[in-house]
Amino acid sequence: MGMRYVSLHTHSTYSYMDGLGLPEEHVLRVKELGMTSLALTEHGNVSSHVKLEIAAQKNGIKPIFGLEAYTAPHDMRETQNQRKWHLTLLAATPLGYTNLMQLVTESWDEGFYRWPTVLSPSLRRHGRGIIALSGCADSHLACTLLGGKGIPEPTNAQERREYRQRAEALLRTYQRLFPEGYFLECQRFPALERSCILNKQYAVWSEQFGIPLVATSDVHYPRPEQNELQKILHAAGRNTGTVAAAEAEWEYSILLTYPESDREIQDDLVGTGLTPKLAWEAVENTARIAERCNVTLPKMDRIRYPVSEDDFDPVKAGFA
Repeated sequence: MGMRYVSLHTHSTYSYMDGLGLPEEHVLRVKELGMTSLALTEHGNVSSHVKLEIAAQKNGIKPIFGLEAYTAPHDMRETQNQRKWHLTLLAATPLGYTNLMQLVTESWDEGFYRWPTVLSPSLRRHGRGIIALSGCADSHLACTLLGGKGIPEPTNAQERREYRQRAEALLRTYQRLFPEGYFLECQRFPALERSCILNKQYAVWSEQFGIPLVATSDVHYPRPEQNELQKILHAAGRNTGTVAAAEAEWEYSILLTYPESDREIQDDLVGTGLTPKLAWEAVENTARIAERCNVTLPKMDRIRYPVSEDDFDPVKAGFA
């Protein structure tokens, strides 16, 4: 039986030293689970898109081309801001894909600081045709509400009110930046306190501001048992020195992989504090977004050089 759920926040091995599995492995896994579409959203790059399209077409899966962007304020260098927020972006239309490429180019050209970084002016210029999800627990919205990534945590009721007001202003800004659609990303991790706090608040904002919820799994490897390999990737890529040191920095018991049924992810979302109705709506919205993302990667015509008999004459061709 097929799944309604679509993974819209997914990392392959092209999310270097964090994701695991080539695009085809992820395509085969979602096909095995009964999904119809798959988005790849690598950290700061789009290098997996061609392989995703080839594998998806071969296996009857609809490819969705995305990016988990590192974002930061425009004065990032002046403030020596080394912390980056995350934002999940999906190309809905050919124009959106062009804008996604512009964002990536500018993140390396104009916004590179420690990592390729999408600065706020780029988002204002290139938001059309892109569906945005608010991002993981390290997103701009999440950190504005709860602190993190260089923002101190609120310490009293007054600060919590002020943080919430700033976060509400921010989400309205993101709505304007992405006219194709802005969704509040509810991740399926009831064992993470931060996810539970965020999902409950997102449910309130969804009703208050009419911003839909969408479920994600923040997939980093195709199968649950591969979480052991992610420890090794993190130990190497984050220069922690040992796997034990990497384990001390992340809850590896929380599996960053695909749910095996719609019921599983719905139950996980209910575990974070959503009602069953809202949890199912968040799952349904993954399929609705997938239906709206219709992009075929642009292709170049093969280059053909004019050839004459003189090209085969060593003297006339300049080789003798």
